[in-house]
Amino acid sequence: MDSNNNNIPSSGDARAYEKGTTPAYPQQISQITAPQPAPGSPALNTGIKEVYRSSSNTAARAEASSSSSTNAPPQENTSEVAPAHENDPSSHEDTAPTQEAEHAHAHHKKSGLHFHMPHPHLHKGKQAASGGHASAAPDHEGAEDEYFKDLSIEDALAKLETSTQGLSSSEAEARLTKYGHNALEDNKRNPVKIFFGFMWNPLSWAMEVAAALSIILGDYLDFALILALLLLNSTIAYYEESQAGNAIEALKAQLASKTSAKRDGVFKVIDSANLVPGDIIRLKIGDVAPADVKLLAGESMKVDQSALTGESLPVAKKEGDEVYSGSVIKAGEHEAVVHSTGSHTFFGRTASLVAQTVRRGHFQQILKQIGLFCIGFILVFFIAEIIVQFVARNNPCKLNGSESGCPTLLNAIILIVGGIPVAMPTVLSVTMAIGAAQLAKRQAIVRRLTAMEELAGMDILCSDKTGTLTLNKLTVDHPVAVSGFTPEQVLLDSCLASKQGEEAEDAIDVAIYGTMKERVQELQQFKVTKFIPFDPVSKRTTATVQAADGKIFYASKGAPQIILDMSSNRAEIAEQIEQQIEELAGRGLRCIGVARAEDPQGQNWVMSGLVPLFDPPREDTQETIETALKLGVRVKMITGDQLAIAKETARRLGMGQNIFTAKLFHDRTAEEKKEAISGGKRRVLPKGAPLSKITQEIVNADGFSQVYPEHKFEIVQRLQEARHTVGMTGDGVNDAPALKRADIGIAVAGATDAARAAADIVLLSPGLHVIIDALVGSRKTFQRMKNYAMYSVATTVRIVLTFSIITFAWNFYFPTIAIVLITIFNDGTILTISKDRVKPSPEPDKWNLKEVFAIAVALGAYLAGMTIVLFAVTYNSDFWLRFGFNRTLDDTEIRGLIYLYVSISGQATIFVTRTRKFFWQNRPAYILLGAFVLAQVIATFIGVYGLGNWPKNGRQDFGGCGWGFALVAWVWSIITFLPMDFIKLFITSVLFGKAVHHVHLPHHLRKNRKPKEEKAKMVLSPSSSRAPNTPGLERGDRRKEMDTIKDYNPSAAPAPAPAPYEVTPSPHAAPAPTPDPAHAPSQAQPVESQ
Repeated sequence: MDSNNNNIPSSGDARAYEKGTTPAYPQQISQITAPQPAPGSPALNTGIKEVYRSSSNTAARAEASSSSSTNAPPQENTSEVAPAHENDPSSHEDTAPTQEAEHAHAHHKKSGLHFHMPHPHLHKGKQAASGGHASAAPDHEGAEDEYFKDLSIEDALAKLETSTQGLSSSEAEARLTKYGHNALEDNKRNPVKIFFGFMWNPLSWAMEVAAALSIILGDYLDFALILALLLLNSTIAYYEESQAGNAIEALKAQLASKTSAKRDGVFKVIDSANLVPGDIIRLKIGDVAPADVKLLAGESMKVDQSALTGESLPVAKKEGDEVYSGSVIKAGEHEAVVHSTGSHTFFGRTASLVAQTVRRGHFQQILKQIGLFCIGFILVFFIAEIIVQFVARNNPCKLNGSESGCPTLLNAIILIVGGIPVAMPTVLSVTMAIGAAQLAKRQAIVRRLTAMEELAGMDILCSDKTGTLTLNKLTVDHPVAVSGFTPEQVLLDSCLASKQGEEAEDAIDVAIYGTMKERVQELQQFKVTKFIPFDPVSKRTTATVQAADGKIFYASKGAPQIILDMSSNRAEIAEQIEQQIEELAGRGLRCIGVARAEDPQGQNWVMSGLVPLFDPPREDTQETIETALKLGVRVKMITGDQLAIAKETARRLGMGQNIFTAKLFHDRTAEEKKEAISGGKRRVLPKGAPLSKITQEIVNADGFSQVYPEHKFEIVQRLQEARHTVGMTGDGVNDAPALKRADIGIAVAGATDAARAAADIVLLSPGLHVIIDALVGSRKTFQRMKNYAMYSVATTVRIVLTFSIITFAWNFYFPTIAIVLITIFNDGTILTISKDRVKPSPEPDKWNLKEVFAIAVALGAYLAGMTIVLFAVTYNSDFWLRFGFNRTLDDTEIRGLIYLYVSISGQATIFVTRTRKFFWQNRPAYILLGAFVLAQVIATFIGVYGLGNWPKNGRQDFGGCGWGFALVAWVWSIITFLPMDFIKLFITSVLFGKAVHHVHLPHHLRKNRKPKEEKAKMVLSPSSSRAPNTPGLERGDRRKEMDTIKDYNPSAAPAPAPAPYEVTPSPHAAPAPTPDPAHAPSQAQPVESQ
C-alpha cells in the first residue's frame, strides 16, 4: 500500500534544509481535482477523494503550528534526513498548485461535496437511536478529525465527558451498548439463504421444472431422485464456500488485538473491540493504535503511518496530536483519549466506501451463458418432441382409467434431467475450492472462490511499492566519503552516533546498526559514554565515544546541511557534498550527514561524508516480475512515493521507466474529466471501440507515482475499460476501494482489516512470489474448469440429440431413472477432475465460449450419431446373430444396452476434452482414471442385470442386456472413442488455427496465424526500457518458457544479494530512450530517465 507521501510531513519528507525552506503540504493536497460523476450515478470517486483530502489535510496540519488555511506554511520540519525529492524538478512541478485545482477545491467546498462521519457521541440528541449520522456536522473537511485537532486536551476530555482517570466499568458498558463495538461492520449472510441460493440459477430452474412435472405425473421416484440431485449440489457448494469463510474467520481470530485501557482508575488489558469514545488508553512501542485517539501526557513518540499513507519513515507525535487507527508505535509511550471507534474512524470511513462498489463475478456470467445455451438447446427439442408426440402421433396424456399416465411427458423429462448440466456449478466450485486449498498451503487464503477463475485471466498486476516490491525497511546504501575518509569510517561514525542493539528504536538507527552487524567486534572497541538523541532544534544526534586506547572523541549524524554548516572543513567540501546530495536525491535516496570531532571540547567538527538510505527491493522481486512477464502478466508499480524513488526502484527491478505522476490526472481535458468513471458496475468498452487518450496512456505506462487513493481507483477502472483483467495489491485502508474495484484484489501480508475485507485473496507471507504461485495454480484450476465445461456441454448435446431422435424416428421411450443414474454416477465421480494433472497456460486464460461450444457440439453430435447407429443395428436387424449371438434383444434389453454405451462413451469424453493434444500425450490423474473405472463398473452391472423392468408400464421398462451385449457396448465405446481426438483437433484447427502446436496437419488446414500473433503482442510505451516484444511472447515461445516457469521455486534460497550499502544496477535496466514526440503524451509527459 502506498499513498501520497506528501500528505503527511514526516521525518523523511523535509524539503531543502540547507535552503531554509519547508514543503507546502496543504497546497499539494488542494491541488487534486475531483472527477465529475455521471448524472444519477453514485459519486464514489468524489467520496474517496473527500475522505482522503480531509484526513490528509488534518494529518498535515497536525505538524503545523500555524493556521489551517491551505496557503499557510507548516511548521519547520524536524527531520534529520535530507529528502529524496528535494532536487527533483518533476516533484516541484507536480506539487505546485494549479489555478484549476484551487478553483475545483473551492467549488467542492461550496457545493458541499464532503464526506462527514461525525461520531454519535459528539452530537447527542441529533441522531437516530441506531447510532446513525448526526443531523448536523461542522461544515468543513474532515469534520470529526479537524474538530478534535482544534480542541485543547481539556476541551476534548470535556466534550467526551471523560477525564484522565478514564471511564467507570458501568459507563463503559453503557457506551458500548450505545455506540457498538470498535470493529468494522461484518454483514454476515443468512446461511439458509446461502444454501438455497445455490438452487437459484438457470440450470437449477430447469431441474426444478422437471421435478414439478414428475410429481404432477405421479412419478415420485424420479421426483425424489431429481430433488436429491439438487440438494446434493447445494450441500457440496455450501460446504466448499463455508470453508473459505472459516479460514478468514480463523485469521481474524489470530489477529484479534488487546489494549491497555484505564477503567475504574486502573489500567486493564481488554479486547480492542470493547473500546468506546472517552476511554483512556496507553500506547507504547510495538502497539497498533486500536482507534482514533488524541495524545495526552507522555514522552515524544514516533508513529508509523504507512498503513494509511505509505510513508516509510515514522512521524513525530507529541502531546495534543492525533494518532489514527492502524498506526504502529515505533518509539515512545503516551496515554491517549479515544474519540472515534469502529466505522467512525479514518480507517472505518474508507471501509464504508467499499460497500458502494458493485462487482458482478465473471464466473457467474460464464455459468449463465453456458446454462442458457444448454437450456435453449434442450427447449428446442423438448418442444419438438411434444409436437411430434401430441400432434403428429396423437399420443395424449391419460389422467384416468387403467392406462392413466403421460409417457410422452415422462420421456421428455429425460431431455431436461439428462441434458441440464446441473452438477456444473458444484463441480466447478469444488475445483476452485481444491485449488484454493492448495494455495492456502502456500500462504494465500482465497476469500472469494470465483477469484480463482479471474486470477487465471489476469494480464495486468498493479502492485504497490512499499512493503510489496520493497521491504518497507530502510537500508543503508553505499556511503559517500569526503577526502581523507573511507566509506567504512563514515559508516562506523554514523553507527557510533546511533542507538545500538536492542536500544535502537529509530528506523534510521536500526538501519545503520543492521549494516554494522558484521563489524560487531570493531564496534566493541568503542564505548559510548554519553548519547544526546535527536531533537528538533539541533536536528542531529551526538555521541561521546571512548576508544580502546582511552582516547575520547565525538561523533554526530543529522541533517546534511546542519552537519556541513558546523564543520571546519566546510569550505573545502561544500561543493562536493551539495553535488552528492543533489545526485542522491535525483535517484530517490535520502541521506544523513556524518561528522567527527577529536578535540577535547568537541567543537572542531570535521564532516566525513554522507550515508544514503533507501527502501530496497525484496531479493525475489526482480525474479518474480520476470516470471510474471513470461506468464503474460505486466506488473505496474503504483505508489504514493516520490517520482525519483519510484524510478530508482523500477531501475533496480529492471522495470520500465515510463512512470507517470498524478499530473496525468490533473491535465485532462474537460471532455476527459466528464468521462471519469464513478462508482458502480464494471464498465467495459465495446470490442474495437477506441480508447480515450488518458486510458491509452494508463495502459502504456510502466508505473505511477505520487498518486492519491482515488487515482488508484481510476487506474484500475480505466484498465478494465480497456478490456484488461486487473489485479491490485494493497495493504492499507486507502487501498480498500481499489482492491474492491479490481477483478482480483490481493491483500498482502500484514494488511489492515479494511484491505483484507475488500480483497479476494489474502497473502500471509510477504512479497510477490506468492502471487506467482497463485497465478500458476489458478491457471491449472482454470484448465480443469474449462475441460469439464466442454465435457458437460458435449454430454448435453449428446443426450438431447440421442433420445430425441430415437423418439422421433422409432417412437421408442426410455425411463427417466436411467438418465438420473447416469447423472449421479458419472457426474459424481467426475468431481475428481478437480485433482487432474494439467499444465498451466503460458498466457492469461480467457473463456472462449465459441471454442467450447464448437468442440462440444461436434463431439456430442458425433456420439449421438454413434448411439443411433448402435440402436438401429440392434433394433431393426439381426446383425448380431452373424457374430455368434444366439438371440436378438427385445425393447427392455435394448434399453440396458443403450444405457451402458451412453454411460461409458459419455464419461470417456472427459479424456478427450481434458487436453488439446491426443489423449495419450497427456496422462490423466490416477484418481480420475479410478473414478471412471468405478462408475463404469457400476454402470456395467446395471446394464447387464437391468432394474427389474422398472417402471413396468410397458413402454419404458428397463431390463438387462446380458454380459455378451455388455461386451458389445464396451467394444463399440472403444471403437467410437478413437476418432474423437481427430474431430477435436480438426475443429480447433479450422476455427482457431491452434492445433498446429500439437499435431502436423495438412498444409491446407493450417491457417495464417501471423496477424493474430501480431495482434496479441503487448503494446508497450515507446519510452519503456524493455524490448517492445517481451510481454507479447508468441504462444509457441511462451510454451518453451514454461520449462523455466515450472522449475520456478519461490521458496528456494534467492541468489546472493549485494552488500547492503552497494548500489548494483540491474542488468535488465537500460536507460530509457528519448520519447518519440509523435507518441509522447501531450498532457502528462513522464520525466526522463535519471
